[in-house]
Amino acid sequence: MVKTSNFILFLLFVFIQIILSALIDFGPLLFISIYPLFLLTRPVNTSLPSLMIWAFITGLTVDYFSNTILGINSFASVMMVFFQFRILGLVCRKGDMDNQERPGLRELGFTRFSAYLGISILLHHMTFSMVESFGLTHFIYNLPRVIISVAVNSFLIILIEYGVFYKNWR
Repeated sequence: MVKTSNFILFLLFVFIQIILSALIDFGPLLFISIYPLFLLTRPVNTSLPSLMIWAFITGLTVDYFSNTILGINSFASVMMVFFQFRILGLVCRKGDMDNQERPGLRELGFTRFSAYLGISILLHHMTFSMVESFGLTHFIYNLPRVIISVAVNSFLIILIEYGVFYKNWR
């Protein structure tokens, strides 16, 4: 059963992502993706299949409403969520997340949250870029786009996490 707060957060993140994609053109070197914050901060006790379903639905919804090729954001989101627990294991010591509700800025601290977010967003954007260009043949041309997008999106997501979740729950 889906909690009401999860569904409201889903709608909010997808709506903001669609508005950013539809109304603001950032050019070919930058694509804004703030919806991964919704996926990366799901409760720690959420199962991997449930996370993958959330990722698929979120990505497909963003694809549909932002006029991208159907399935690109879905694939990138599912790939990011698939490695989410492994990435958390890299940035956190064993047992750090046992008593935590969600892997957010307040729970992980700035350094570990930034590392968790940076690795996850890099994986998401690399996957998005490879699927969009049908492989690694155009990797060198997509590299500046990925680097700029990862930096800008990580900064925006940290601002959102701090402004909305960290500050209000402190």
